[in-house]
Amino acid sequence: MEMTDGGFGTNQTVAIIGLGLIGGSYAKGLHNLGVRHIIAVDLDTAALEQAKRDGVIEAAYTCGNEALRQADLVIFCMASQIMIRFLADNRHYFKRGALLTDVAGIKGHTAETIAALLPAGVAFVPGHPMAGREGQGYGMASADIFRNANYILVPMPQNGAEQTDAVAAMAKALGCAHVVRVTPEEHDRLIAYTSSLPHVLATSLVNSEAMTSMTKYFIAGSFRDGSRVADINAPLWTNLFLANKENLLYEIDRFSTALQQFATLLQEEDRTGICDFLQQAAVRRRELIHETHTR
Repeated sequence: MEMTDGGFGTNQTVAIIGLGLIGGSYAKGLHNLGVRHIIAVDLDTAALEQAKRDGVIEAAYTCGNEALRQADLVIFCMASQIMIRFLADNRHYFKRGALLTDVAGIKGHTAETIAALLPAGVAFVPGHPMAGREGQGYGMASADIFRNANYILVPMPQNGAEQTDAVAAMAKALGCAHVVRVTPEEHDRLIAYTSSLPHVLATSLVNSEAMTSMTKYFIAGSFRDGSRVADINAPLWTNLFLANKENLLYEIDRFSTALQQFATLLQEEDRTGICDFLQQAAVRRRELIHETHTR
């Protein structure tokens, strides 16, 4: 089998289930790597036709069918409940030896449900690329979203090293800088702070009563950065927030505490306290960026 420098095999058939922003980005990234055969399944015929015109997929389908028997690697790019339904309806198509993975933002008990549906000889390695951009749909897809991104693996007890290493090799081949392995509980707890909370803050910032017709004339880098992810796929993120409700509520409470701490310092005109608050944040941010780029 032909391999990338990192050991990802390109002479295989990859099936992408869900050809939106993330699925389309996988298709484009894997095509750029030289993967021989990429097929896609999605209800959006326009997206499928565009991907074929772009030359990034070889075959397109609106539902599961016999073509899935060709797939060595299957990437589910959809919400967990839709993925589970698809797997339940199409489990008889996956061949022995196929490797399945996903991109679901919340793991919970999804892996156990999927494990009960897997045909003999088919493995599932839960994953989550920490990659994305504004907007939604295939039209926003880009292979570049994986460049220097982090990739989280949430291995199941029955996963062997060869299976998790195969998904890790794909992530590295796509351009991801770090591949981290965690438990489902660790994943959901951390993602509430690093992903869900920033989306809540961005949408709250844009939904503030302060937003008026004059706002656009006063926007610079800080507002653009802080509100970037407010251009959100509302149904998808509603499901993610509700699926991880307890962790997200905990992080909202912790953020509210920090915000109230700053408000108190400001109300009391505590110049030293405000300066210390800001300097601590600056140091922690620099340390975070340094660690991110040097691991």
